[in-house]
Amino acid sequence: MRIASKWQLLLPTAAAALCCCFCLGAAASEGRCKFPAVFNFGDSNSDTGGFWAAFPAQPPPFGVTYFGKPAGRASDGRLVIDFIAQVMGLPLLSPYLQSIGSDFRHGANFATLASTALLPNTSVFVTGISPFSLAIQLRQMKEFSHRVITSAGSSGQLPSPDVFGNSLYTIDIGQNDFTSNLASKGIEYVKQTLPSVVSQISGTIQDLYRVRARKFMVFNMAPIGCYPAFLVELPHNGNDLDEYGCMTTYNSAVVYYNELLNNSLAKDRKTLQDASIVYVDKYAIMLELFQHPEAHGKLP
Repeated sequence: MRIASKWQLLLPTAAAALCCCFCLGAAASEGRCKFPAVFNFGDSNSDTGGFWAAFPAQPPPFGVTYFGKPAGRASDGRLVIDFIAQVMGLPLLSPYLQSIGSDFRHGANFATLASTALLPNTSVFVTGISPFSLAIQLRQMKEFSHRVITSAGSSGQLPSPDVFGNSLYTIDIGQNDFTSNLASKGIEYVKQTLPSVVSQISGTIQDLYRVRARKFMVFNMAPIGCYPAFLVELPHNGNDLDEYGCMTTYNSAVVYYNELLNNSLAKDRKTLQDASIVYVDKYAIMLELFQHPEAHGKLP
């Protein structure tokens, strides 16, 4: 069994969040969100080719359902960040790390597969964790901003220097911080690290605010206790499975993380009062897909 497109439900929700929370005034009356650019930070959930630009070796069947070939995404087709760009009439985001064929006039994607919010204490060659953590992605963004401003619009592949205050900033990271130590150190150890993950995301929002970012979408964590790969890899017993076959212990920990994140973003809104910070509830959307796939395009 597979689901026709796991993003068929998530895309409209993300687009609705954009239109309801950001698209005010003229843009709302035109029925489409109007951002000149999107800057994305994250992991494989939103990497459009950064990891494979740094470590080129991506084989089929990645990309086969939409691009017809591997396209730098850990997916057989498009990601949510692709749909967000397309619904706003923007080209798909070029990875910051891609040196050939990139066009950054409408934003950049700093996400890489296997990235963590916290600095990794291991190597990609040992555990597969990306060296491009959220702090590194933020540094890349600051360097990008500096290059754009000093170019004064003279480069044909860079955006206008005034783009940063009017763009959308999306953050979808934290899943690898959660999952990378589950098998070796257990759920209680991982839960102790989650406040630090949330603090790193909050600090990134505040740093981006200082470089004129004002519009943010922050995705929470999906119900990893329902993911088939983790059902195979992570220790559990039959008593830990709910009626849908999901691991309740791990999903409960994800709910705890999501509550921490939501509460932190509420504090950020009070501090950054002229910023719009949207919390995207990916957990609820994905859980609905796992629990009721027949209502959302299940295929035999």
